[in-house]
Amino acid sequence: MFWLNADLRLLWVNRAWEKFTGYSAEAVAGLVCRAHGPTRAGDLPDLGGSFFPPVEVLAGRPSSTRTLIVHPNGERRWRTVEYLPFHNEKDELVAILGLLRDPKQPSLSPDAESQRLRIELMEIRDRALTRFGLELLVGKGAAHKRLLDQVGAAAISDVPVLILGESGTGKRHVARMIHQMGSHRQSPFIPFDCAALPPDVLDRELFGPGSEDRTVAPKIALPEGSTLVLGDILGFPRDLQARLAASLDSQIRLIATSTVDPDEAYRSELLRPDFYYAITTLMIRIRPLRDRLDELPLLAQHFLERCNRRGGRQRSGFEADALTTLQAYDWPGNLRELSRVIDDAHGRGEADLIKSPDLPAAIRGNLAAAYLPPPIPVSVTPLDDLLTEVERRLIENALNRARFNKSRAADLLGISRPRLYRRIKELNIADPDDTNVEVPATSEGRL
Repeated sequence: MFWLNADLRLLWVNRAWEKFTGYSAEAVAGLVCRAHGPTRAGDLPDLGGSFFPPVEVLAGRPSSTRTLIVHPNGERRWRTVEYLPFHNEKDELVAILGLLRDPKQPSLSPDAESQRLRIELMEIRDRALTRFGLELLVGKGAAHKRLLDQVGAAAISDVPVLILGESGTGKRHVARMIHQMGSHRQSPFIPFDCAALPPDVLDRELFGPGSEDRTVAPKIALPEGSTLVLGDILGFPRDLQARLAASLDSQIRLIATSTVDPDEAYRSELLRPDFYYAITTLMIRIRPLRDRLDELPLLAQHFLERCNRRGGRQRSGFEADALTTLQAYDWPGNLRELSRVIDDAHGRGEADLIKSPDLPAAIRGNLAAAYLPPPIPVSVTPLDDLLTEVERRLIENALNRARFNKSRAADLLGISRPRLYRRIKELNIADPDDTNVEVPATSEGRL
């Protein structure tokens, strides 16, 4: 048995509670019970999360729920908890009596409906820890199981992995899970954002000082056993693609991410053949959030509990109208957007459960269409003309960014300098330096 005060602090526990949880009364005196499930062994805040009472109890109704209690020795124990609230003459909550019971015994109080998502989330985390040894990814269903199987297969292999998915779907998180489950988990996890870093910085960081000397065979200048994560590989320059493909070995684990299908990037010559074949040995595709709306309540609860772990205001779940509103939205920003929305909603409203009015107006208005591309007009430009105009604008933009340094512009575009010269001439792009450049002969294919 245990007592909580109105601030949800542990005031007293009996000897049976001490024996079962592995913690003494002195160690847990004053421990705040927050609205999140346990995740790690031997963590007092997580222990407090195991005893957070349901909303029904806070409203004055005796209720029961299942909870997971992590013993300091790592053992994970499921129990039913009965909560009995006590009030003063003003009907104010003053204390809560809790009783741990064997899950096989019938409950003395009604089950708390508000705890359904919390319990399901705890079960998912518990299964992941049992199977993989760490919390993995939140989700359910056949597609999610297939994703977990792919992550598990990638973790026990040393071949390069390509993770595909829209922006905000959690590609880097999946990469980190692969690293943490693999044999090199104690080695550095080194991410690079290829689109944000200039080619010379990428070259120097990957191959070390003096890497511009092309007479020396390329060698990755990272600690042995490292996991190298290349984010947005379409921003990885073609010359560096060749050097990286030639220097890959079993000492460095390569994980790449992309928002674009690699076959399309290969056909567009954004990926060199040697690099394309190196990174497509094992591919993992992550579904966008709009295709996994059945998992959205669990994901929302996950992000809400992450907010609760920070301390301060505790909100234990969602009203049905809030979940309906969340599932009616298209989520163009995927998990990253959902995380921001839940973080914002956590600070709004006064109730213990998040309601629809606590959500941002854009979500309540289902304005996801505002993020989507405009509809294609009935009268459209011929595809060849459209592609030519897009290419012209890309080249002009690269030349302006490079101040008409054509070598630099070619690097920005990921193409060779002879090819850039040829396309400048064929597209009649104005060149303030020399509009009559002789294009060197080359066997490289045309766009």
